[in-house]
Amino acid sequence: MKKLILSLGLLLPLAGFAQDNNELANLYFSKNLPELSAHDKLALNIAERFQQGDKTSKPFQSSDGSVSFVYGSGQIRVVCAPLQVCDIALQPGEEFNDMNVGDPRFIVEPSITGSGMDQQIHLLIKPKDAGLDTSLVVTTDRRTYHFRLKSDRYDFMPYVSFTYPDEAKAKWRMLKRMQAVRQKENTFAETNEYLGNLNFNYRIEGNARFKPVRVYNNGVKTIIEMPANMSQNEAPALLVLRGGGLFKKPESVMVNYRLQGCRYIVDNVFDKAILVIGSGSSQEKITITRC
Repeated sequence: MKKLILSLGLLLPLAGFAQDNNELANLYFSKNLPELSAHDKLALNIAERFQQGDKTSKPFQSSDGSVSFVYGSGQIRVVCAPLQVCDIALQPGEEFNDMNVGDPRFIVEPSITGSGMDQQIHLLIKPKDAGLDTSLVVTTDRRTYHFRLKSDRYDFMPYVSFTYPDEAKAKWRMLKRMQAVRQKENTFAETNEYLGNLNFNYRIEGNARFKPVRVYNNGVKTIIEMPANMSQNEAPALLVLRGGGLFKKPESVMVNYRLQGCRYIVDNVFDKAILVIGSGSSQEKITITRC
Protein backbone atom coordinates (compact mmCIF):
# COMPACT_ATOMS: atom_id res chain seq x y z
CA MET A 1 0.00 0.00 0.00
CA LYS A 2 2.84 2.37 0.85
CA LYS A 3 4.46 1.62 -2.51
CA LEU A 4 1.20 2.47 -4.27
CA ILE A 5 0.86 5.77 -2.40
CA LEU A 6 4.50 6.60 -3.15
CA SER A 7 4.01 5.84 -6.84
CA LEU A 8 0.91 8.03 -7.01
CA GLY A 9 2.83 10.81 -5.26
CA LEU A 10 5.52 10.67 -7.93
CA LEU A 11 3.03 10.55 -10.79
CA LEU A 12 0.97 13.55 -9.67
CA PRO A 13 3.70 16.16 -10.39
CA LEU A 14 4.34 14.53 -13.77
CA ALA A 15 0.65 14.73 -14.61
CA GLY A 16 0.71 18.41 -13.67
CA PHE A 17 3.60 19.05 -16.07
CA ALA A 18 1.73 17.20 -18.80
CA GLN A 19 -1.19 19.64 -18.68
CA ASP A 20 -1.13 22.20 -21.47
CA ASN A 21 -1.45 25.96 -21.03
CA ASN A 22 -5.24 25.98 -21.42
CA GLU A 23 -5.70 23.35 -18.74
CA LEU A 24 -3.45 25.27 -16.38
CA ALA A 25 -5.29 28.49 -17.16
CA ASN A 26 -8.61 26.84 -16.29
CA LEU A 27 -7.29 26.18 -12.79
CA TYR A 28 -6.64 29.86 -12.12
CA PHE A 29 -8.95 31.95 -14.33
CA SER A 30 -12.71 32.38 -14.15
CA LYS A 31 -14.83 30.42 -16.61
CA ASN A 32 -17.38 33.25 -16.79
CA LEU A 33 -16.82 34.77 -20.24
CA PRO A 34 -18.37 38.08 -21.38
CA GLU A 35 -20.90 38.12 -24.20
CA LEU A 36 -19.28 39.44 -27.36
CA SER A 37 -21.13 41.80 -29.69
CA ALA A 38 -20.87 41.75 -33.48
CA HIS A 39 -18.54 44.75 -33.18
CA ASP A 40 -16.31 42.82 -30.76
CA LYS A 41 -16.21 39.78 -33.05
CA LEU A 42 -15.30 41.91 -36.06
CA ALA A 43 -12.41 43.46 -34.11
CA LEU A 44 -11.28 40.00 -32.98
CA ASN A 45 -11.29 38.77 -36.59
CA ILE A 46 -9.04 41.67 -37.53
CA ALA A 47 -6.77 40.87 -34.58
CA GLU A 48 -6.62 37.22 -35.63
CA ARG A 49 -5.55 38.18 -39.15
CA PHE A 50 -2.83 40.35 -37.63
CA GLN A 51 -1.66 37.44 -35.48
CA GLN A 52 -1.63 35.13 -38.48
CA GLY A 53 0.18 37.72 -40.61
CA ASP A 54 -0.32 38.07 -44.35
CA LYS A 55 1.60 36.73 -47.33
CA THR A 56 4.35 39.33 -46.91
CA SER A 57 5.14 38.07 -43.39
CA LYS A 58 6.52 34.76 -44.67
CA PRO A 59 10.08 34.36 -43.37
CA PHE A 60 13.07 34.09 -45.67
CA GLN A 61 16.77 33.44 -45.19
CA SER A 62 18.86 36.60 -45.01
CA SER A 63 22.41 36.89 -46.33
CA ASP A 64 23.78 36.35 -42.80
CA GLY A 65 21.81 33.12 -42.41
CA SER A 66 19.20 34.55 -40.06
CA VAL A 67 15.46 33.95 -40.29
CA SER A 68 14.33 37.32 -41.63
CA PHE A 69 10.85 38.89 -41.53
CA VAL A 70 9.39 41.96 -43.22
CA TYR A 71 8.55 44.45 -40.48
CA GLY A 72 4.94 45.64 -40.39
CA SER A 73 3.43 42.62 -42.14
CA GLY A 74 1.80 41.12 -39.04
CA GLN A 75 2.67 39.59 -35.70
CA ILE A 76 6.07 37.92 -35.91
CA ARG A 77 6.09 34.27 -34.83
CA VAL A 78 9.27 33.08 -33.15
CA VAL A 79 9.83 29.51 -32.00
CA CYS A 80 12.28 28.91 -29.15
CA ALA A 81 13.28 25.88 -27.06
CA PRO A 82 14.35 25.26 -23.45
CA LEU A 83 18.12 25.21 -22.89
CA GLN A 84 18.57 27.20 -26.14
CA VAL A 85 18.78 30.94 -26.92
CA CYS A 86 16.81 32.76 -29.62
CA ASP A 87 18.57 35.95 -30.75
CA ILE A 88 16.27 38.64 -32.22
CA ALA A 89 18.30 41.48 -33.77
CA LEU A 90 16.69 44.91 -34.04
CA GLN A 91 17.72 47.59 -36.54
CA PRO A 92 21.23 49.08 -36.09
CA GLY A 93 21.02 52.47 -34.38
CA GLU A 94 17.59 51.70 -32.90
CA GLU A 95 17.21 52.60 -29.20
CA PHE A 96 15.30 50.35 -26.81
CA ASN A 97 12.43 51.86 -24.80
CA ASP A 98 10.40 49.11 -23.12
CA MET A 99 9.43 45.43 -23.23
CA ASN A 100 6.45 43.40 -21.97
CA VAL A 101 6.04 39.61 -22.22
CA GLY A 102 2.76 37.84 -21.45
CA ASP A 103 4.23 34.69 -19.87
CA PRO A 104 7.10 35.22 -17.40
CA ARG A 105 8.34 31.73 -18.20
CA PHE A 106 9.90 33.34 -21.26
CA ILE A 107 13.06 35.14 -20.11
CA VAL A 108 13.86 38.14 -22.33
CA GLU A 109 17.28 39.75 -21.85
CA PRO A 110 18.95 42.59 -23.78
CA SER A 111 22.34 42.45 -25.42
CA ILE A 112 24.23 45.12 -27.39
CA THR A 113 26.76 44.89 -30.20
CA GLY A 114 28.67 47.72 -31.87
CA SER A 115 28.76 51.37 -30.80
CA GLY A 116 27.46 54.75 -31.92
CA MET A 117 25.29 54.67 -35.04
CA ASP A 118 26.29 51.01 -35.57
CA GLN A 119 25.08 49.96 -32.11
CA GLN A 120 22.55 47.12 -32.38
CA ILE A 121 20.18 45.78 -29.74
CA HIS A 122 19.56 42.04 -29.52
CA LEU A 123 16.71 40.37 -27.60
CA LEU A 124 17.84 37.05 -26.12
CA ILE A 125 14.81 34.78 -25.58
CA LYS A 126 15.02 31.74 -23.27
CA PRO A 127 11.86 29.72 -22.42
CA LYS A 128 11.82 27.79 -19.15
CA ASP A 129 9.56 25.05 -20.52
CA ALA A 130 8.24 23.55 -23.74
CA GLY A 131 4.67 23.99 -24.97
CA LEU A 132 4.46 27.68 -24.04
CA ASP A 133 2.60 30.21 -26.19
CA THR A 134 2.48 33.93 -25.43
CA SER A 135 2.93 37.43 -26.86
CA LEU A 136 5.79 39.91 -26.56
CA VAL A 137 5.70 43.66 -27.23
CA VAL A 138 8.93 45.63 -27.64
CA THR A 139 8.99 49.41 -28.14
CA THR A 140 11.92 51.43 -29.46
CA ASP A 141 12.54 55.03 -30.52
CA ARG A 142 11.49 54.08 -34.08
CA ARG A 143 8.71 51.49 -33.92
CA THR A 144 6.79 48.85 -31.95
CA TYR A 145 7.43 45.12 -32.44
CA HIS A 146 4.68 42.53 -31.85
CA PHE A 147 5.87 38.95 -31.39
CA ARG A 148 4.16 35.61 -30.86
CA LEU A 149 6.49 33.39 -28.84
CA LYS A 150 6.19 29.60 -28.83
CA SER A 151 8.45 27.04 -27.18
CA ASP A 152 9.14 23.65 -28.71
CA ARG A 153 10.98 20.82 -27.00
CA TYR A 154 13.71 20.65 -29.64
CA ASP A 155 13.21 23.00 -32.59
CA PHE A 156 14.06 26.71 -32.32
CA MET A 157 15.16 29.76 -34.34
CA PRO A 158 18.71 30.70 -33.30
CA TYR A 159 18.82 34.05 -35.10
CA VAL A 160 15.98 36.34 -36.22
CA SER A 161 16.28 39.66 -38.09
CA PHE A 162 14.13 42.15 -40.02
CA THR A 163 13.92 44.09 -43.24
CA TYR A 164 12.26 47.51 -43.12
CA PRO A 165 10.30 48.67 -46.21
CA ASP A 166 9.55 52.01 -44.54
CA GLU A 167 13.28 52.68 -44.25
CA ALA A 168 13.81 52.07 -47.97
CA LYS A 169 10.94 54.43 -48.78
CA ALA A 170 12.40 57.03 -46.41
CA LYS A 171 15.76 56.81 -48.20
CA TRP A 172 14.06 57.37 -51.56
CA ARG A 173 12.18 60.37 -50.13
CA MET A 174 15.42 61.79 -48.72
CA LEU A 175 17.16 61.31 -52.07
CA LYS A 176 14.30 63.12 -53.79
CA ARG A 177 14.53 66.01 -51.31
CA MET A 178 18.30 66.22 -51.79
CA GLN A 179 17.85 66.33 -55.55
CA ALA A 180 15.23 69.07 -55.19
CA VAL A 181 17.56 71.12 -52.98
CA ARG A 182 20.44 70.63 -55.43
CA GLN A 183 18.17 71.64 -58.30
CA LYS A 184 17.08 74.78 -56.43
CA GLU A 185 20.64 75.73 -55.47
CA ASN A 186 21.72 75.38 -59.10
CA THR A 187 18.79 77.25 -60.64
CA PHE A 188 18.50 80.95 -61.39
CA ALA A 189 15.43 82.16 -59.51
CA GLU A 190 14.69 84.86 -62.09
CA THR A 191 14.52 82.52 -65.08
CA ASN A 192 14.20 79.09 -63.45
CA GLU A 193 17.16 77.93 -65.55
CA TYR A 194 19.23 75.00 -64.33
CA LEU A 195 22.96 75.72 -64.15
CA GLY A 196 23.81 72.23 -65.36
CA ASN A 197 22.22 73.09 -68.71
CA LEU A 198 24.05 76.40 -69.09
CA ASN A 199 27.33 77.27 -70.82
CA PHE A 200 29.33 80.03 -69.10
CA ASN A 201 32.37 79.65 -71.34
CA TYR A 202 32.65 83.27 -72.54
CA ARG A 203 35.49 85.79 -72.60
CA ILE A 204 34.58 89.42 -71.78
CA GLU A 205 37.05 92.14 -72.90
CA GLY A 206 37.00 95.89 -72.30
CA ASN A 207 36.82 98.32 -69.38
CA ALA A 208 33.60 100.19 -70.05
CA ARG A 209 31.38 101.04 -67.09
CA PHE A 210 28.71 98.66 -68.43
CA LYS A 211 30.95 95.59 -68.49
CA PRO A 212 28.71 92.50 -68.04
CA VAL A 213 28.82 90.54 -64.81
CA ARG A 214 28.55 87.23 -66.72
CA VAL A 215 27.39 85.77 -70.01
CA TYR A 216 25.93 82.32 -70.61
CA ASN A 217 23.65 80.40 -72.97
CA ASN A 218 21.20 77.55 -72.62
CA GLY A 219 21.73 76.21 -76.11
CA VAL A 220 18.93 78.36 -77.53
CA LYS A 221 19.28 81.83 -76.05
CA THR A 222 22.19 83.91 -74.78
CA ILE A 223 21.84 85.85 -71.53
CA ILE A 224 24.05 88.83 -70.76
CA GLU A 225 23.87 89.95 -67.14
CA MET A 226 24.75 93.61 -66.68
CA PRO A 227 25.77 95.56 -63.55
CA ALA A 228 22.90 96.55 -61.25
CA ASN A 229 23.49 100.28 -61.90
CA MET A 230 22.85 99.88 -65.64
CA SER A 231 19.14 100.63 -65.08
CA GLN A 232 20.17 104.17 -64.09
CA ASN A 233 22.28 104.74 -67.19
CA GLU A 234 21.94 104.46 -70.93
CA ALA A 235 21.76 100.86 -72.14
CA PRO A 236 24.44 99.99 -74.72
CA ALA A 237 23.48 98.63 -78.12
CA LEU A 238 24.17 94.97 -78.84
CA LEU A 239 25.69 94.01 -82.20
CA VAL A 240 26.68 90.50 -83.27
CA LEU A 241 29.88 90.19 -85.30
CA ARG A 242 29.72 87.77 -88.21
CA GLY A 243 32.11 86.76 -90.94
CA GLY A 244 35.50 88.41 -91.10
CA GLY A 245 38.89 86.88 -91.56
CA LEU A 246 42.55 87.65 -92.03
CA PHE A 247 41.95 90.48 -94.52
CA LYS A 248 38.29 91.19 -93.87
CA LYS A 249 36.64 92.95 -90.98
CA PRO A 250 33.63 91.20 -89.40
CA GLU A 251 30.18 92.52 -90.18
CA SER A 252 28.16 94.10 -87.33
CA VAL A 253 24.61 92.76 -87.39
CA MET A 254 21.56 93.70 -85.33
CA VAL A 255 19.87 90.72 -83.71
CA ASN A 256 16.65 90.20 -81.81
CA TYR A 257 17.07 90.78 -78.12
CA ARG A 258 15.12 92.28 -75.26
CA LEU A 259 16.03 93.88 -71.97
CA GLN A 260 14.69 92.21 -68.85
CA GLY A 261 15.79 94.24 -65.86
CA CYS A 262 19.58 94.27 -66.06
CA ARG A 263 19.73 91.33 -68.45
CA TYR A 264 19.94 91.09 -72.22
CA ILE A 265 18.01 88.09 -73.57
CA VAL A 266 19.33 87.32 -77.07
CA ASP A 267 17.25 84.96 -79.21
CA ASN A 268 20.22 82.96 -80.49
CA VAL A 269 23.67 81.72 -79.54
CA PHE A 270 26.36 83.94 -81.04
CA ASP A 271 30.10 83.44 -81.31
CA LYS A 272 31.09 87.07 -80.93
CA ALA A 273 29.27 90.31 -80.12
CA ILE A 274 29.91 93.84 -78.88
CA LEU A 275 28.11 96.15 -76.50
CA VAL A 276 28.69 99.72 -77.59
CA ILE A 277 27.75 103.29 -76.62
CA GLY A 278 28.76 106.39 -78.58
CA SER A 279 31.07 106.68 -81.57
CA GLY A 280 34.52 107.88 -82.53
CA SER A 281 36.89 108.79 -79.71
CA SER A 282 34.07 108.83 -77.13
CA GLN A 283 32.93 105.33 -77.94
CA GLU A 284 32.83 102.74 -75.14
CA LYS A 285 32.86 99.10 -76.15
CA ILE A 286 32.79 95.64 -74.61
CA THR A 287 33.60 92.54 -76.69
CA ILE A 288 32.02 89.19 -75.81
CA THR A 289 33.51 86.03 -77.34
CA ARG A 290 32.26 82.46 -76.95
CA CYS A 291 35.21 80.21 -76.21
